[in-house]
Amino acid sequence: PDVSFSKERLVKLSRKGKVILTFVNSIRLDFADTWVKHVRALGLENFLVGAADDGAFRGLVERRIPTFNMKTNLPSGEWPWGSGSFKALGPHKIELIYLSIEWGLEVLITDVDALVLRDPFPHMARWPDAGFLTTTDHLGNTTNDDGLESHNGIHSAFNIGYMYFRPSALPLVLEWRRVIREKPTERWDQGEFNRIARLGWAPSRTSGLSDPRLFWSYRQQVIGGVLSVALFCGGHNYFVSQFAQRRGWAPFSVHTTFQYSGAVGKRHRLREGMFWHDPPAYYEPPNGLLTFPLDLPPALLHPPGGMHVGGHVELVNQQLRQVRQALALATALKRVLIMPAFVCGYDKAWYALASGRSRGAFGGAHGWIVPIRDCPLDHVLEVATLSPVENIREYSFLRNPRTPQAVKRSVANTTLAHAYESANRSNGALNDEVERLRRDFAQTKVLNVINAGAVNMYKYLSKEETNEFVHKFRHVNGGWCCAPQEDAQRGERKSARFSLMRAGT
Repeated sequence: PDVSFSKERLVKLSRKGKVILTFVNSIRLDFADTWVKHVRALGLENFLVGAADDGAFRGLVERRIPTFNMKTNLPSGEWPWGSGSFKALGPHKIELIYLSIEWGLEVLITDVDALVLRDPFPHMARWPDAGFLTTTDHLGNTTNDDGLESHNGIHSAFNIGYMYFRPSALPLVLEWRRVIREKPTERWDQGEFNRIARLGWAPSRTSGLSDPRLFWSYRQQVIGGVLSVALFCGGHNYFVSQFAQRRGWAPFSVHTTFQYSGAVGKRHRLREGMFWHDPPAYYEPPNGLLTFPLDLPPALLHPPGGMHVGGHVELVNQQLRQVRQALALATALKRVLIMPAFVCGYDKAWYALASGRSRGAFGGAHGWIVPIRDCPLDHVLEVATLSPVENIREYSFLRNPRTPQAVKRSVANTTLAHAYESANRSNGALNDEVERLRRDFAQTKVLNVINAGAVNMYKYLSKEETNEFVHKFRHVNGGWCCAPQEDAQRGERKSARFSLMRAGT
């Protein structure tokens, strides 16, 4: 097969002069698997996945995913945000954009963790005069329709993880390409794009625009637009503010920005959103699953006087204590725990959360997002410390269309009897109740233990089971930051650490 990145190949591949590009290295090949499955599910075959290293190239060829070798000479491992390797990818990405539009094509280019969930081309065709249409890190929607964001949303950072370019953007792209190539390991492609796009721009000029929400960019030579944050979602807008869900809209894209726990956290968020494609065995673990309902007193969700740092920490610890009990039971039964949907009293950030009307929300986000229901797990715990594929499933697991009906139909409810100390507990014999669950529900795929979070599970487990559980999960932890200024001024803590084993003790 042709594995070049050439004009001849792209023109032949294109659909009415339009192509989709992404890129991946070998450590993120599973992201490419999910990205490609979504694109192909839309009936789109006009795409290529660039291989950032030789291992990725071999993996993509083996998967029969149309690819080309980018020959980046970059490490095959993780590229920490802001590192030299992270920045050094920029020139290669820009070159793909430059060549595509120089060859007369229109190109959608995305990061591999920015999924293509709906056919973008009819939507982009609504603004034929736009040289570029970009996603944004703006955290508040400025419109209530499916059009572009208004000019109130064009001053936040453009996010280049999902962008659409036409040949008319060539003046901007040429300057972007020149600037990045001067210092390829020092200059950040997104930062420079934002600077150059606003160089000599005229956002107040509306003449010559098909839509007043467009704007004149780069020396008034290129027209740009910001795509709807409710349809082209960053990680905060989809998983925290939940704009698309609140409106009942199907997003065109979800990009795992504004998240924690690194690549493991990205995978888990995409699982929570039911976007990630796992192997079939993931959806039917051999020893079954365990669920339980959280018990959240209303006073914890809405404390007198409103949410505050101490209330948020108490709310999280209350949920972690219940998760600990249920996870201990799941471990003894060798089942996989379906995590509950957490509720977070406050958002999470890397600087002070907002004060005033939006107290507790990420700066720039709407205040009504808190408390956050279906709060991402990475807002509470470092996801990797749970070894998620081995030990847990995401809260949305039983709603996922990829979970077999045979699993969803095989559900039983039970309640643990009052705990008591077995006379031969010291000899490691199983408590009668745990043995009952193992015996009576051996063929049940999903066991819902109604009071699993409400009891002291250690009273049900043998000493050996308790020790096994504590040893396995002793390092499960997480963190939160940072207190709104008004909370800090009242003397509340500025950050918090969470421990699964110590929560609520």
